[in-house]
Amino acid sequence: MLIIDILMQKGAILERPESLSHHRVQIQMEFMRQTLTLFLMLFLSHGIYSQDSVLSVEWTDLLSQSDLEAILNPPEMSHDLYGWQEQLDNNPEAKAYNDALQSYNVNPDLVNKRIMIPGFIVPTAYNEERKITEFFLVPFFGACIHLPPPPPNQIIHVSYERGLTLSNFYDAHVVHGLLTSEVINTDIADSAYKLVAEGVSIYSY
Repeated sequence: MLIIDILMQKGAILERPESLSHHRVQIQMEFMRQTLTLFLMLFLSHGIYSQDSVLSVEWTDLLSQSDLEAILNPPEMSHDLYGWQEQLDNNPEAKAYNDALQSYNVNPDLVNKRIMIPGFIVPTAYNEERKITEFFLVPFFGACIHLPPPPPNQIIHVSYERGLTLSNFYDAHVVHGLLTSEVINTDIADSAYKLVAEGVSIYSY
């Protein structure tokens, strides 16, 4: 508290009239100490919050650079020839593309960061009140239910202790919280990311 003590002493020298009693001087100095302490706490907490701000993330951001490049450059296929499998064999682009479609590779720049991302909810666990406490967040409606699951690095396993009630599976939601790299295997799908949710809300288009 060296900064506060110095400022307090300067304030006492500048503002203390000679006519003030010793008791009133002590009250004034204590008030200044408490005020400056509060100011310093607010200043430091603001700095911590700024460093730990929430990043707005898109689903492609979750891909590793190599997977993103592979998906953006799919192998060329000829419809004039028979045997697509033969065309894919011994094709480096095709192998990279197929590997990207089932990749567990994550983006290291987003690991252990607080993020915010929209998506659709696939429930995996409920509490006693029948609120959803764990779910997969996926980039498109129907994934893992009506349609095959996307790659593991395009699925986030979310834990939400508070729980939520999902009135409509068609609604997209925004989830924010701390993102980590952890493989989760279930009968529904596999995910390469885990997120501990701080909040879940309806997504506004």
